[in-house]
Amino acid sequence: MNDNSQQAVKEGTEPGEVSRPGRSILPVVVSIWVALIASAFISLLAYHNMPGERSDHSLIWPVNDSIKLDTQRANLLVFIHPQCPCSVATLNELTRIQSICGARLNTQIVFYSPLGMQWEDTSKVRQALAIPNVHITNDANGQLAQRFGALTSGHALLYSPDGRRIFSGGITPARGHEGENLGRSSIIRYILNGESTCDKTNVFGCPIFDSPSEVAVNSGGSEYDAK
Repeated sequence: MNDNSQQAVKEGTEPGEVSRPGRSILPVVVSIWVALIASAFISLLAYHNMPGERSDHSLIWPVNDSIKLDTQRANLLVFIHPQCPCSVATLNELTRIQSICGARLNTQIVFYSPLGMQWEDTSKVRQALAIPNVHITNDANGQLAQRFGALTSGHALLYSPDGRRIFSGGITPARGHEGENLGRSSIIRYILNGESTCDKTNVFGCPIFDSPSEVAVNSGGSEYDAK
């Protein structure tokens, strides 16, 4: 046996076959790559299904100077942060609700508007203005959101004409995702049949406040009709 054959046998290769050290680490590299992708996918899935903070203290319509309770129809309030990307899905789901419920709902979209910021002309506001039969309310410094206990963008609250809260939660199945969900179906079913099948769901969206406790309760919101 010549020197090359002896070396090939020593390294576990056939005579004439060239040894490739990279082959030995390829399975390790592939395993790490798969693990990283799986980890990223799990993290993304967890983020999409992570509910936001909420406060459910307002079981009845809270007194405020900006939005009046409609005593002839059910009242739906949807709180939105104009910079939250998840709000696109919420507004699309609200469009579906409005297409079925229409004028049977008194629907208010309440946009967070911190002092000193010019967020009245954002893509979310323009999207909201395109939804039929809704009113847009500018929530100066989040006073209304505080009063109603809406801490996360996308929080929807449904009140009966006598001011009782019927539903509190989100109307999307996950963060930034659209599709069949319990929030949407519960609101529609109550409006069409007067039946309440679910009074609470998770809210998926960005926080409306960095620190809710620092916001003073002194609403200065203004209301105008959507065109």
